[in-house]
Parts: sequence; C-alpha cells; structure tokens
Amino acid sequence: MLRYFTLGLALLMAGSAYAQSSGIPPEEMDNSRRLAGDAINVCFDVTSLGRAFDEDVAKAIGDALFLEVNVVEGFGGFPLSGDGFLDELTLAMNNTCDMFMGVSVSVNSPVSDAFALTRPYATIPFVFVVADPDWQKLGDIPKDRKLGTAMASLGEMNYITWAQQQPEAERWVRYPYANFDLMTTRVLDGTIAGMVLWQPAFARLQQERPDATALRVIANDPIPNAEVHVGALVSSRNSFLRNQVDQAIDALVADGTIAGFLEQYGYTGHAGE
Repeated sequence: MLRYFTLGLALLMAGSAYAQSSGIPPEEMDNSRRLAGDAINVCFDVTSLGRAFDEDVAKAIGDALFLEVNVVEGFGGFPLSGDGFLDELTLAMNNTCDMFMGVSVSVNSPVSDAFALTRPYATIPFVFVVADPDWQKLGDIPKDRKLGTAMASLGEMNYITWAQQQPEAERWVRYPYANFDLMTTRVLDGTIAGMVLWQPAFARLQQERPDATALRVIANDPIPNAEVHVGALVSSRNSFLRNQVDQAIDALVADGTIAGFLEQYGYTGHAGE
C-alpha cells in the first residue's frame, strides 16, 4: 500500500538478516558481477504511489551520469507485514537491479550490509484532508468527530504517538483504513471528519475521482508534521555507483529538476532532504 514507508520500516527491522535470508535457495543467487557498460537496470515496485515520479527521477539521474536507464518492472502486492518482500528484494538487487527507486531513507538509519541508501531526492509529507469548508486546521474539528488514517503508514504512527500523550478528552477517535477509496467516501459522506494520508495518494485520488475535488488539505495543527524522505537503494558491492548517484541527486536538486517533477505531479513536498 504505502511501499515507501513499508520498505523503509522493513529495512530498519531486517538489519544484517537481509544477507542471510533463509527464504532464498542458494542456487537462485547470482554472485557474478554484471557488466552493464553505459546502462543501469533500475527497478520499481509496481504498487508504489510514486511510481511515475520515481521513474522520471531515475531517468534524470541517468541523463546526468550519461547512462541509459533500463526500466525493470518490479513486484508488489505483498501484505502490510512485508512477508515475502524482503526475499524478493534481496534476489532482485543481487541478480538484476543496479538501483531500486522509491524507498524511505534516513541518513542515520541502520541498514543491511547488503544494501546502501542514497541521499533523499525528495521529501513528501502526509496531509490532513477534509470536505468541510469551515475548518482551517485539525484543531478546528470537534473532538467528538472521528478521523481516518492510512493503515500502517508513517502518518498513522505520527498520529498515534501524539494521541498517546494527550488526555482522552483532547484527542479524536481514529479509524484505520487500508482502502483509500473507502476512506475518501467516508470523508465525503460525513462518517469521518477527515483523513490522514500520504500526499501522492491524495493527488491520485483527485485524478481518479471527480468527487474528490470537493476535498482540500488543511493544517495538521496540533499534530506535528510527518514526512517521507524518498531515495533509492543500491547494492553495497557498488559503492562507486552510490557515490555517483548521490552527486547526480545533488545536481538535480540544485538545478530545480526534481522540484519541477514535484510540481508536475502535484506533490507538495520539496526536493532533497
């Protein structure tokens, strides 16, 4: 569902277990080095909400490095627990992918020795969305109204952390949703007052549902903002590529290329970290 967050969390939890994954038969692992010349294989999660944006960034990175980008459609549709995803990712990164786009990265996050994270190429927030025209911030909503959150997302965890620090009378009851369309319908029909979801998810809803034009983003106050730092994954065996990609991202942030992509897709985040 929210692969940026799910994969980022999985990376933190897995640690060095990646390189020792018991779910992959040894004969499936190709330990030879690929000689790609002037091309790189870039992989994507087909379920990612930022799939098209990530491909544009990947191609811009390739252009900056004078490399042809071979797009490799990845995999997706795994449960929120991530079952199966880590094995698939390990196999793909070892055998096929030079770079895997669209992961949640943090400079201080631990990661398996098998992989290395690039610097962030974009920071994209979770937003609070309502239909009522009178509300300007979350704090305007009466506490007896219900809220919706995108299940297993950073935005949901951010709300839970805040709510646990508040008296019961000062917090809203939260309903978790795995289905964004249903959550949107519940905002529109008044079942819930508003919803917390990743901004690219809201942008897609507005593209796909004519009735979603009635929705708008308001301030999160009094809840702190939650943002996803989006980057890429490369094999730790290719430190040269990782360094080159980081330099390319620096240049694309500086010259406004990534900011242009964010504007093109209607994302309210910013380029870089």
